[in-house]
Amino acid sequence: MPVRSRYSLKPRKRPVQARSETTVAVLFEASIQVLLAVGYRKFTTTRVAERAGVSVGTLYQYFPNRQALITSVIERYLDNLTSTIDLHCRDFRGQTLDEIAKGFVDAVIAAKWAHIEVSRALHEALADVGGAQLVRAAAMRTAGSVAEVLRSCVDASFREEDRLALLIVISCSSVLQTAIAEQTTALDRETLRAHMRAMVLGYLREMRARKPRIALVK
Repeated sequence: MPVRSRYSLKPRKRPVQARSETTVAVLFEASIQVLLAVGYRKFTTTRVAERAGVSVGTLYQYFPNRQALITSVIERYLDNLTSTIDLHCRDFRGQTLDEIAKGFVDAVIAAKWAHIEVSRALHEALADVGGAQLVRAAAMRTAGSVAEVLRSCVDASFREEDRLALLIVISCSSVLQTAIAEQTTALDRETLRAHMRAMVLGYLREMRARKPRIALVK
């Protein structure tokens, strides 16, 4: 029999009124503030409710426990991240291979760096709530946008753009998350940008579709 988690990671209810939506938004913001202030180990629903200025009972109307709350916070963060990257992807459709590779890397780094402290604060929480699945789902969404960009490339064509796009997104996400988590000066933002550009551009050049040779008629 499958082992059931002792925690429910689903919200109790979805906000359907403006007041409820405002309350949930306040809880999300308070969650981020608590994470940044004390870290995930000391992250509690009581602290979040106090920071949000609501009762713990009000918080529990939407989230049954801290795991459900942090899962929703991570989903919201990933949704915002992927939306930002997807929006930037539209800017380099129909461009050259070099421009696409550079544009994508710049978009990913810019989106991640805009909330770098939040990303670091959420890193520990990911392992507690099955974060790998959440991250993969976000990667799949971004890969769809990247695949469309690859199909629009004006000076190169590819086979299996969907697979290429997913591998690019996963690779860049892994490299970027490692650099952020390590907080090392060996991988500062500009060094990271240069290495990621080379990685993506080299991979795409290698994976370009080769035109079949035309046999010469004797």
